[in-house]
Amino acid sequence: METAMAKFTLHQPNPTPAVEPAIDPAALEAFAAGAKDRQVAEGELPPWGSFNPNDKPRYNVAIRLNDYQLAMLRYLAEARDISQHKLLQRHLIPILKQLALETFETQSAKQN
Repeated sequence: METAMAKFTLHQPNPTPAVEPAIDPAALEAFAAGAKDRQVAEGELPPWGSFNPNDKPRYNVAIRLNDYQLAMLRYLAEARDISQHKLLQRHLIPILKQLALETFETQSAKQN
C-alpha cells in the first residue's frame, strides 16, 4: 500500500548576492606576516590560556561529600529542577575561574 506524498513548494525571496569589500593584497600579506611572527612571552598567559573554554568536557573529577553536603546538593538540584552536574558546573566554574585569575595575577605580580 503506497501513500501519496504531499508536495510542498517553498517560496523564497530572491537572495541578494553578498557584496565583498575590496581587499588590499599588501595589507593582507602584512597582516598574515604579523600573525605568523607573533610570539608570546613565557609566563604571559595563564596555564589554561591556550585551551578553549567552550570545548566539550572530557575529564571527570571525584569530589567527596558527607551526608549533609550531599543532601544540600540533592535538595538544590531537585528544587531548581536541574541535574546535580549542571548545578555544580553552573556555580563552581565561575568561582574556579575567579580564584584561578586572582591567584595567577598575584603570582605574576610577585615574579615581576
